[in-house]
Amino acid sequence: MPMIKPRQVKWGIIFFVVTLGWMLLEKLMGWHGPWINQHAQFSNLYDGVFVAVFALAFWENRRKAVTNKLGWVQGFLFGLGITLIVTALSPLTQTIIHKVISPEFFPNVIRLAVDNEILTQAAAEAKFNLRNYIFENLVGTFVLGICCTSVLAFVFRKTPPAATTIQ
Repeated sequence: MPMIKPRQVKWGIIFFVVTLGWMLLEKLMGWHGPWINQHAQFSNLYDGVFVAVFALAFWENRRKAVTNKLGWVQGFLFGLGITLIVTALSPLTQTIIHKVISPEFFPNVIRLAVDNEILTQAAAEAKFNLRNYIFENLVGTFVLGICCTSVLAFVFRKTPPAATTIQ
């Protein structure tokens, strides 16, 4: 496994900040409080933000490629590095979200699930808690990162122009 490069660390930190910013936006929009019933539909928009930030990282990587060649493997390793950083930061991200930005999220979503008879109190408490969200976010971040990496490494690959022959 190659070493993590500064550009990958930079984009990992950008992901961290963007994620916290998105969660602050969700809270300000009321999706963690009075409008929590809309949380599921609007929080899925974050996946688009995730992909967009990944695409920007790949675009920068391609633009700043030292050589005129950037193959799929190099792109995949670049994205893998970002994915590993973002995944490693996800427990800290979830902790900040649920302890600092929106400590009322879990009680509100538990109440929503129970009041709407979606889950029992015990099942809702088992599903909506920091430990479970950290685990789900670790897995989800890694899977989404690898999927994005695979596709974007193909989209942003760069090959040298074909040599022309004069006849």
